[in-house]
Amino acid sequence: MPSEEYIMIDLVKAYRIDYLDQLPEDARYIGDHTNGEIEIIEDQEQIAIIIEKLRKKLKSLDLSNHSVENGDLGIVFEDEYIIVVRDPVVFPNGKTGTYLRIFERSCLDGPAGVVMIPFRDGLVYLRRIFRHASRQWELECPRGIRPKDLSPSEAAEKEILEEIGIGVRSVHELGTINPNTGLLVGAAKAYLVMLKSGESNPSPEETEAFGEIITLTIDQLTEKISLGQIKDGYTLSALQLAQAHGFLAR
Repeated sequence: MPSEEYIMIDLVKAYRIDYLDQLPEDARYIGDHTNGEIEIIEDQEQIAIIIEKLRKKLKSLDLSNHSVENGDLGIVFEDEYIIVVRDPVVFPNGKTGTYLRIFERSCLDGPAGVVMIPFRDGLVYLRRIFRHASRQWELECPRGIRPKDLSPSEAAEKEILEEIGIGVRSVHELGTINPNTGLLVGAAKAYLVMLKSGESNPSPEETEAFGEIITLTIDQLTEKISLGQIKDGYTLSALQLAQAHGFLAR
C-alpha cells in the first residue's frame, strides 16, 4: 500500500497550475495575501498539503463521489455552459485552503450575457419565466447568453426580438452587472432598449419556459419590487443602473 508521502506526490503530479492559461486574462491574477488579497498558490509543497487536507475533509464528510485523488484542483468540471475551478489559495490571515469559482463559458471572450430593460410609452416590459433553479415563476427583464459572433448590443437586440417580439428603436448601454462576485465569473452588459411601435410577436427558443409579457408603469414596478414580487438580481441591478443614469424617473 503506498505511503501518504507517495500519495501526496501523485496528487501534486495530477494538479497542473497551467489550468489558469485556459481562463480569461483577468481571472489569472495570482493576488497577494500580504496585501489583504486571496492569493492563488503555485508552490507545489503547499499544494500537496492543501490536497491532503481537502482529501481528509471530504472523507470525513462522506462525500464518496468527490475524488481528490483524481486531481480535484484546477478545472474540476466543465460542460458546454460552465467551467468549475477549485483554486489552492492562501488567505490574508496566512491560512491555506481552496476556493471555488464558476465561469460561464461564454465569458471566456468577453461579456457572458446581456440584460435589457424594454421601454415604450412610459411602460417597462417584463416577462414571466419559469426558472429551473428556483423552481418558481419569476418576473424578469429579458436576458440571455451572448453568442460569440455578436457584440453585446447586437445580442441585446436579438434577445428583445425573441423574448418581447417588438422592434428596437434605440439601445442605451447602462453598465455591467456581476451577479455574484463571491462565486460566479461572468458579467452581463445592461441596456435600456427603446421599443418601436407595433404588436408583440415573440419567438422564444423551444426550451425556454416563458409566460406572459407584463407591462408596468414606474410606480407599479416600484410597488412590485417593494412587495418582493421581483427578485431576480439581474433585473434589480439593471433597473437600479437605469435610475442612476436618469432613466425611468417617475
